[in-house]
Amino acid sequence: MLPLFVFLAAAFAQDSAGELARILRDKGVITNSDLARLKSTPSEERVRFLASLLEAKGVLSATEVASVTKNPALPAVYTARAASATVQPQAPAKAPETVSAAPAVTSQNKVPVTVYGTILLNAFFDTSLNNIEDVPLVASKKGSDPFPDDKSFAMTARQSRLGLRFQGPEVMGAKTSGQVEVDFFGGKAALGNGINMDLPRLRLALGRLDWTNFSLVAGQDWSVFAPLNPTSLASYAIPAMSASGNPWIRTPQIRGEIRHGLSDAAKLEWQIAATDPDVGDYQTAQFLTARTPGIGERGRMPGLDSRLGFTNTVNDRDFAVGVSGHYGRGKAVGTIGSLNVVRPVDSWGVAVDWSLPFSKYFALTGEAYEGRALGIFSVALSESVGAVGTPGEHGVFSRGGWAQAQVNFNPKWQVNLAYGIDQPRASELPVGSRDRNQTYMANLMYKLNSSVTFAWEYRRFLTDYRNQLAANNRGDQANLAVAYGF
Repeated sequence: MLPLFVFLAAAFAQDSAGELARILRDKGVITNSDLARLKSTPSEERVRFLASLLEAKGVLSATEVASVTKNPALPAVYTARAASATVQPQAPAKAPETVSAAPAVTSQNKVPVTVYGTILLNAFFDTSLNNIEDVPLVASKKGSDPFPDDKSFAMTARQSRLGLRFQGPEVMGAKTSGQVEVDFFGGKAALGNGINMDLPRLRLALGRLDWTNFSLVAGQDWSVFAPLNPTSLASYAIPAMSASGNPWIRTPQIRGEIRHGLSDAAKLEWQIAATDPDVGDYQTAQFLTARTPGIGERGRMPGLDSRLGFTNTVNDRDFAVGVSGHYGRGKAVGTIGSLNVVRPVDSWGVAVDWSLPFSKYFALTGEAYEGRALGIFSVALSESVGAVGTPGEHGVFSRGGWAQAQVNFNPKWQVNLAYGIDQPRASELPVGSRDRNQTYMANLMYKLNSSVTFAWEYRRFLTDYRNQLAANNRGDQANLAVAYGF
């Protein structure tokens, strides 16, 4: 059998990297998410992307990848973030001389391990007080700062990311793989100069068993409920439009995935997961090693997430739509007068998502949702379950969504325009609570090469508070990002 890199070279000559990727997906070598990432890469750059992906999975050696990537006819890889159909710098192929000279990295049991990451610097200017200075989600109440001028400027590197991927041996006919990923968004050291001593935060920690038409995943991974995210390097540690119409969470789960081909071009995928039942009521200003039960854990059952997705390939582009749902059962405890009471909380949500690449130059992506007690997904953030005895004691209802238009002028220049809104039901909120949050976003990205990306982003927040018109606030952020992916 000829080495796989020979087939990759042939695929480049015939401009059929997409077809080869679909074959590898059907054979269980790569996943549907991997295929979606390749599809969001310009066709002239897919061979290098596929080579680096197969190296990460241990299918190709560094020498084989070098044999492909040192071909001067192949342009730099244009990578995509695994959890989204949108472009994000993640793990570009290294320069051929670096790849060929570096020894293979293996784990203790000798399976191939790939180290990847993104070094990200953000410089930003804010025009209002907000909840998080570098990645603002909402504008704070007008007048909440004792100083009349709330403008600020700062720089940070804490959205940088580091990860490991491994490709294990075949087990019962299934390909085994796994991933661990952290960033440095976990907080600040309690020191006078601890502002830039950022603490690691677990993002992903999962293992996979992939058969041809079925996969089993266990660990902390992205939820299958409302799975897409807008494209942003200003909001990299927390997905863009969070608290403004983009439900998201990375959560511990056990998930099954079933794939079925309707035709050569059309495919269905059904995902169902048992998840950690937290509803987003965990709030503490202390550093704790203990974990105490919250509203979701008191429900005594796992959360349930599911998504049915349809993908149709037209002219080598994947048009995808999905419908997803979430349900969790919880119990809120509290007191009314001197009486201890327990109230049931049903956390539920339904969402539709779409990814429509009308051409290699233009694509529309987005989600719409509604549900109750979805605070763990950053819906009605920090106010999704009211106190016992209030109208929101069974969970606050909210609806919203986001939409993004992406324009790829060429493999180096990209523009993204997006809008999102989250609107909880005001009657279930106390006076002064946030009852609507909107975000407008525009960014321009320039890929200097396969490793370095520059991004300029402008974001505007419109945050309204129930029955407190004087507290409604508007804020802006201008952000410059420089990312180096390895």
